[in-house]
Amino acid sequence: MTFLDERSRKVLIHIVDNPAATGKELEQLLSLSRKQLSYTLDKVNDYLIGNGYTKIERQKTGKFTIPATVIEEFKTDQFTFEEASYIYSDKERLDLIVLILLCHQDELSTYDFTIELGISKNTFLSDLKKLHTYIHTNYGVSVLYSRKDGYNLIGSEYAKRELLIASIRKVLNMPNGSDVIKKICKIDVAELDEIHNDISEIEKKLQIQFTDERLKELPYILCLVIRRVHSGQLLDTIPEAFQHIIGTKEYSVTASLSNKYQIENQLERMFISAQIQISNIHYLKADEYKMEKKLMKAANEMITNFEDISCIQIKEREQLLEAVLQHCKPAFYRMKYNYHIENSILDMVLPQHSYLHEMVRKSSKPFAQLVGHEIVDDELVYLTVLFGAWLRKEGVLDIVEEKKRAVVVCTNGISVSNFLYVTLTELFPEIDFLTCLSIRGFQDFKEDYELVFSTVRLESEKTQFLVTPFLNEYSKQSFREKVLQEIEGVNLHRIQISSIVNIVEESATIHDKDQLIKDLKQYLSKEPNTKKEESILQRKREGILLSDLLNEKTIQISDKETDWKDAIRIASKPLLENKDIEERYVDKMITSICEEQPFIMIAEGVIIAHAGIDDGVNNVSMGILRMPSKISIHGYMNADIIVVLGTPDRTEHLTALYKFIEVTESNEKMRAIRQAKKVDEIVQVIRK
Repeated sequence: MTFLDERSRKVLIHIVDNPAATGKELEQLLSLSRKQLSYTLDKVNDYLIGNGYTKIERQKTGKFTIPATVIEEFKTDQFTFEEASYIYSDKERLDLIVLILLCHQDELSTYDFTIELGISKNTFLSDLKKLHTYIHTNYGVSVLYSRKDGYNLIGSEYAKRELLIASIRKVLNMPNGSDVIKKICKIDVAELDEIHNDISEIEKKLQIQFTDERLKELPYILCLVIRRVHSGQLLDTIPEAFQHIIGTKEYSVTASLSNKYQIENQLERMFISAQIQISNIHYLKADEYKMEKKLMKAANEMITNFEDISCIQIKEREQLLEAVLQHCKPAFYRMKYNYHIENSILDMVLPQHSYLHEMVRKSSKPFAQLVGHEIVDDELVYLTVLFGAWLRKEGVLDIVEEKKRAVVVCTNGISVSNFLYVTLTELFPEIDFLTCLSIRGFQDFKEDYELVFSTVRLESEKTQFLVTPFLNEYSKQSFREKVLQEIEGVNLHRIQISSIVNIVEESATIHDKDQLIKDLKQYLSKEPNTKKEESILQRKREGILLSDLLNEKTIQISDKETDWKDAIRIASKPLLENKDIEERYVDKMITSICEEQPFIMIAEGVIIAHAGIDDGVNNVSMGILRMPSKISIHGYMNADIIVVLGTPDRTEHLTALYKFIEVTESNEKMRAIRQAKKVDEIVQVIRK
C-alpha cells in the first residue's frame, strides 16, 4: 500500500470491500471519469503484480474478478460476504463445478449450473470443456451428459475421491470458502460439528495434533466421503499400498469412527484411515510407534547429510529435527498411497533455490530408502523450503545459495586430476566443485552444474575455463581474476581506487588518504608485499600443522578440580595472552554451552569449545587443559580434557583439527595424554 497514491488506494479498497460493485458505481462513488478509473486500475494492477499478486480483471458486465489472495490481504473490517457477492475466476469455477457434480442428489441440467454459479450458458459450456480436459488428463475422469440422467462424472470411485478432495482444498482457500461448500453440498452445521468432535477424539487417541489447515479441510472430506458410502458409491479398488494400513494404530483408532457411521466395507475403512495418516500434524510422540522411530532415524540422518554437504552446522538441530519429522510422516504416506499434491510450489521455489534443492535431494537419501523410491520434486520442494527457512533464520542461507556449481575435467592421471581438483577448490571457495571427471565421464555426467574447468577444450554449452594442472602463485591470482570477471562481472584491474576513495570521503573523514589508497590497491590486487603476508599464504596452502597450535605454551595440566566455566577460561588463557582470541570469544563459548547445549564431545571425555568466526577470534588457535578427573559440563557432558578452538574462517583450521581427531581415535595416545606428568610429554604424543 505504501507505493500507491491516494486515489489508487481508495479504488483498491473499494473493489475488495465491495466485490459486487460495477465500474460505473465506483465512478459515481469516487467522482471519477471512466478514463480516470481505467488509468487508476492499471496502476493498482501494476502494484499488485509487482508485489506478487494476481491482477484484478474487469468483466464485460462491468463487475470485477478479484483474486482471493487480494481480498484476503487488502479487505477492511467494513467488508462482509453477506453484504456482497464474490465473482469467481475461471479456475475457481472449475472446482465449484466438480463439487456440484460430485455432491448432487438429483439430475443436473445446464440451468442448474448457471443459476448456482451466476454465469451464462455459454460460459458454463466453455468451463465444462476446460474441466473435461483437465480431469481426464490428471484423474482419468470424464464428464458425461445424457438427456435422461443429465450431467455426471464417469470414472473409478477412487479417482473421483481424489478429485473431490483436491476441489475441497481449493474451494476452502476462496473467500468464504467454508460457506460455499456448505451451500453447494448442502452440509448442515450440526453434521459438520459432529465430525469435528470425532476428529478431536482421534487426535486424543493417537496423541497428535493436526495443523490448522488440515483441521479445516478434514471434516468436509470425511463428511462427503461418508455420504458417498451411504449413497452406495463405494470403492471397488484402491492402490496396493493401502493394504499396509491394516494393523496400524491409525486403522485401529479410526475403526470406531467407521463403526459409528456404519461403514463395514474394508476398502472404505482403509481409505478413511489413510486420510488420518497423510495429515500434516503439529505434534507427535515420535518414540511411541515403530514407523515414527524409523522416520526419526531417517530425518536425523537427513540433517546430518545436509550438514556434511553444506559444510554448515545447524545450531538449533533438535527444533529442525522436529520440524523435518512433522513433514516427513504425512509425506511418507502421501507418496506411499500416490496422493496428488495440488498447487505445487515447485515453480515458485526452483528458480531461486535450485542449488539448495539439489543439496536437499542428496541429503534425503535415508528418507527415500524408507519410502522405497526417490523423493518426487513436488514433495522434496517442501523440505527445501523448510531447510531454506532454517538457514535464513540462522543467517547462513546466502552462504549456501550463492555458490555456483562446477566440474573439473582432467585428461591426466588420477593423482594429477586430484591435485588440480584440490587446487581449484582452495582457489575458488565461492564455487562448489562437484567432482573431477575424465572426458568420457564428463560426457555421461547428468547432475546440474554451471561451470566447467578443463585441461582441454570441450564441446559444451556451459561456461568453460581452460586450466593447466599446475598453477604457480602468480598464475593462480591472474586465473582467479579472469574467472571472477567472467562469472560475476568483476574486473579488479578496472576498479578506480580514486573513485572509491571519493565516495568514502563523502560519508566519512579520511585521516590518511595516501595510506588508504595504498591499502585498497593492495587488498584488491591480492598480491602479498610483505614477508608476513607471504608466510600466511604459504601456511594456508600447506595447512596449519597441529604442532603449530598445540605446544608447551598452549597445553596445560591441572592437578586440582575446578568448575567447567573456569576450566574453559584457564584453557583460553594462553590464547588470550597471545591475542589470538578476545575476552568476548570466551564469554560466547560459555554462553553457547549454557543456552544452546551443543554436543561438542569429539571423543570420550574430550570436548572442543568454540564460538563463531565473528565472535572475537583473530588467528587460528588451540589450547588444551587436562584435568585430574572428569567434570560435569553444564550437566549434560562429562570431560577431563578441555580443548578451546578459535578460527577466523571456516576452513583454515581443518587440517590441524583432523590431525587432533586422529589423536583422539588412538586409545594408546589418549592413555598417554591422561597419564602424562609434564606438558612436554603431551607435546611429544601430539607430534608423533
